[in-house]
Amino acid sequence: MSKPSDQHQPNTYPDAQARLHVHDYSGKTSCDEGHSHLHPGVSGPPIPYGQSHIHEVRGLTTFDFHHHHAYFAYTGPEIELSTGYHTHYISFRTSRNFGHDHQVESFVQVTPEETITHPEPYDKKP
Repeated sequence: MSKPSDQHQPNTYPDAQARLHVHDYSGKTSCDEGHSHLHPGVSGPPIPYGQSHIHEVRGLTTFDFHHHHAYFAYTGPEIELSTGYHTHYISFRTSRNFGHDHQVESFVQVTPEETITHPEPYDKKP
């Protein structure tokens, strides 16, 4: 997915709880030049996107065959599941290193719609 337009205010979140809403993801890149890499990570917090939201994903692949690849992309909008959970589709190409890059097409791990509770202060008195 391409970068969201400035109208979506990617650094603005409705409340502190929304900033805690992230997805983990992992998988294997395409096989190019006879090898592939793993790409584990955790998405950034939600970015409002129309009536939905998206997430930023960025990181490095595993270090294999004396190199790794960087990536930076956005998920697609949320995909609601019949279980009350949702996921996001991700599709991107990694950086080009050693004359090649890799394709990634996957889904982030599912997350319930409303499971995050507000954190309690550390100095809460009994």
